[in-house]
Amino acid sequence: MVTNSTPTTENVFDSSSKFSFNLRELLVRYLKKWYWFALSIIVFMSLAYLKVRYTIPQYNVSSTIMISQDDNISESELSAFKDLGLLDDTQSKIENEIQILKSRTLLTNVVNKLKLNVRYFSEGRILEVENYPKSLIEINFLADDSIVHTKSNTFHVKIDSETSFSFLNSKKEVLETHSFGKTVSSNLGDIVITPNVEDIDANIGKIIKITVTPVKFVAENYRNRLGISASKSSSIVRISLNDPVKEKAKDIINSLVEEYNKFTIESKKQTSARTADFINERLNLISSDLSDVDDEAAGYKSKFGLASDVATQAQQFSDLDSRNVQETAQLNTQINLIESMRRFVLSQDGKYDLVPANLGFDDSNITTTVTRYNTLILQRQRLLKTSSTQNPVVVNIDQQIDGLRQVLIGSLNSLKSSIRIRLKSLRTQDQYFSGKLYSAPIRQKDLREIEREQTIKEQLYLYLLQKREEAEITSHITLSNTRVIDKASTLGSYPVSPNRRVIFAGAFFLGFIIPFMIIYTSDLLNLKINSREDLEKALTMPIIGVIPKVKVKNKIVVSQTERSGVAEAFRILRTNLDFLMAGMKKDESRVVFVTSTIAGEGKTFISSNLAKTLSISGKKVAYLGTDLRDPKFHKFFELSNGIDTKGLTNFIMNRDLEPEDIIYTDKGEDPFDIIPSGSIPPNPAELLMQERVEELFEFLKTKYDYIVVDTAPVSLVTDTLLLSKYADLCIYIVRENYTEKTILQVPENFYREKRLPNIAVLLNASDTKSGSGYGYGYGYGKKS
Repeated sequence: MVTNSTPTTENVFDSSSKFSFNLRELLVRYLKKWYWFALSIIVFMSLAYLKVRYTIPQYNVSSTIMISQDDNISESELSAFKDLGLLDDTQSKIENEIQILKSRTLLTNVVNKLKLNVRYFSEGRILEVENYPKSLIEINFLADDSIVHTKSNTFHVKIDSETSFSFLNSKKEVLETHSFGKTVSSNLGDIVITPNVEDIDANIGKIIKITVTPVKFVAENYRNRLGISASKSSSIVRISLNDPVKEKAKDIINSLVEEYNKFTIESKKQTSARTADFINERLNLISSDLSDVDDEAAGYKSKFGLASDVATQAQQFSDLDSRNVQETAQLNTQINLIESMRRFVLSQDGKYDLVPANLGFDDSNITTTVTRYNTLILQRQRLLKTSSTQNPVVVNIDQQIDGLRQVLIGSLNSLKSSIRIRLKSLRTQDQYFSGKLYSAPIRQKDLREIEREQTIKEQLYLYLLQKREEAEITSHITLSNTRVIDKASTLGSYPVSPNRRVIFAGAFFLGFIIPFMIIYTSDLLNLKINSREDLEKALTMPIIGVIPKVKVKNKIVVSQTERSGVAEAFRILRTNLDFLMAGMKKDESRVVFVTSTIAGEGKTFISSNLAKTLSISGKKVAYLGTDLRDPKFHKFFELSNGIDTKGLTNFIMNRDLEPEDIIYTDKGEDPFDIIPSGSIPPNPAELLMQERVEELFEFLKTKYDYIVVDTAPVSLVTDTLLLSKYADLCIYIVRENYTEKTILQVPENFYREKRLPNIAVLLNASDTKSGSGYGYGYGYGKKS
C-alpha cells in the first residue's frame, strides 16, 4: 500500500531538521544489539573480578589527636616573649604542626624504630602475604646502620630443617645452604638469620622472602601515603594510613604520635634553655645600664638645684601667662568696639539713628547715656510721622540729642584711655612670665628624658626577671602539645581498596556505556539511509514500497511459485502501482520509469524484477533500457550479442530498423519483451532528443500494457529528464545503507518542482533485521 509522509509547507529542503529524536526508535535500535551489551558487561565484570582477586587489599587505619593551641610555639629562643606579639602563631599553627608530623625526620625515626626497611613475605600461589609483626625467621645485620640503611637487597630463604636454611634465586633454585645463627656474607655485610618461632619444624619447606629497602625510600613512601587533616575551627587532627597490614599501620601511626611528642618536648626544653641563657645575658646588661641612668639623674638635679616640684611651678607660671593673654585679647576687643561706636556717633549719616546697646562695656555711664540717646531718637521718629522738623518739640529733642552725643563721645574717650593703661600693665606682666617660663621647659625636658630612660630600664629589668622565672619553671615542667583522643584503629573489617562495590559498579557501567557509545558514535557518523523511517522523515513524496535485501545469485528473484520475502515485496509493489496510476484508463498502456540519484542503487534489479512481476500477473510487458552510458541488461538476460546486442541506440541511429528488430523475448516462464540499450554512443543526450524515441514509445504503447523503463541516474546526466515526458509514473530508488541522507534533496526537489511526473520513492536492499523486511506469518515470506 502506498504511504505518504507528513506534508510540509517548507520550500527549502532541510534534512537535518527532519531527522528528529524518536525515543522508541532509539530504544529498539539498541535493544536489537543486546548481545554487544551482554558481551561487554561480561568482559568488564570478568576484568573487575580479576582486579579484585589479584589486588592486595588495603585497610584504612586512623587516629585522632588534639594539638594544644596554647603552648604550641615554634622552636625559637624568643618563645617566652609571645606576649610581646613578636610571634604570630594564630593563623598557621595547626598547619605547621601537620607539616612537622609529615616531616622526613619523624618518619625516618618511625621506620628505624619499627625496622620497616626490612619486610618478610610468605610466598603464596597468587599473592605474597607480609608477615608482621613477627615472621618465621629474623635477619640481623652486623654491619653499621649507616651502611645497612642505605642499601637494598632481596633474599629468598627456604626453611630446610630446625637448624638449617637455604638461599634461593628468583627461579627457586638453591644457591647456598647455611645453619641458623651462622654468620653469612652478603652485599649488605655480614648477616645472621635465626628462627623467630618455637615450632620452626612445623614450617619446614616454606619460603620466606626478605626485602631490604633504603630507609629514606621507605620513609618517603609512607610520607606520601600518610593522610593528615585538621578539622575546621578546631585543633583536632586526624591521621590516617592505608596499608595491607592493619597491625603495621596501627604501629606506624602510634609511633608517629610518640615521636611527635618526643620532638615537641625536646623542642620545648631546648627553647627554655636557650631562653634562660638569653635572659641572663640581657639582665646583666640592663642592670649596668640602670645604674648609669640613676647616677645621671642625681647629678643633673644637683647641678641645677632642681626640686621635685619643678613641673608644678612651671605649670603655675603657664596658667598665669594664659590668663594674661586672654585678658589682653578681651581688652583689644573692647578698644575696637569703642572705636567703631565713636565713628558711628560722629558720622553725619547716622546722626539720628539708633546706637547699638549692650556691647559689654564696663562703664555704666556709657550704658545709661546710650539708653537715653536711643529713647530720644525713637521719640523724634514718632513725632516726625505727624509733624515736620520745624516743630518746636522736634527742635527741642534735636538739641537734647546733640548734648547726649557729646557726653557719649566723652565717656567713650575716657574708657578707651583706661583700657590702654590696663593693656600696658598686662604686657609688662607677660614679659615677666615669659622670662620665668623660658628656662623651665628646657630643664624639665632634660630631666624628663633622664627619668624616661630610667623608667624603661626598670620595667625591662623587672620583665626579664619575670621571664627568667617562667623559663625555669617551663624547663622543669614540660608537657607535650598532643593529647590522643582515639588511638590508631581500623574503621571496619573490610578493606578500603580494592573497593568491590565501586569496581564492580564501574565495570558494569563501562560494560554498558562503551557499547552504547560505540553504537551511538557509529549512528552519529553514519550519513546513510538506514530505514524506511528515515525516508518518511526526510521526504514528502509517496513511498511506494520496500524491497528487502537478498543474497542470491539469480538476478531475477520473482517467479510464479516464489514465496520469499523479496518476491512478496515485488507483488506489493505491483499492487501499489495501480494505486498511483488509478486515474488512467484500463485499456491505456502505462509507462513506468525506474531511476535513482547515483549509480549502484539497484535500478536495473528493481526494474527487471518489476517487469517480471507484471508479466506474471498476465500483463503484456515491455522492458526498455535507456541507460545508454552504462547498460547492464547483458548481466540480467541472455542476449544474442551480449552488450553489443542491437537496441535503442541502434534504432535511433538506423532508420531502416523497425521496432520489432530490437525487441527480444525473455526465455524464462511468464516471459516479457526486452529492448536493450544497444551500443554505447558518444552522445547519449543528443540521441534521446531524436524523434525516433517518440516513435518507439508510441509503438510500444500500442502493443503492451506496461512499459518498464530502466533509466540513467538523474544527478549524473540529463538523459532521464529528457525522457520524463513519456512517463506515467517515476519510481525513485533509494538504497538502504548506501544512499546518503543529503542526496534525498535531489528527489525532494524533483517532487516539489514537478520535474518528474507522478514520482514515488522505493527503498531497496532493506535489512530485514531492522524491522523493514517481510517476515510474514502463516507461510508467507518463506522460500518455495
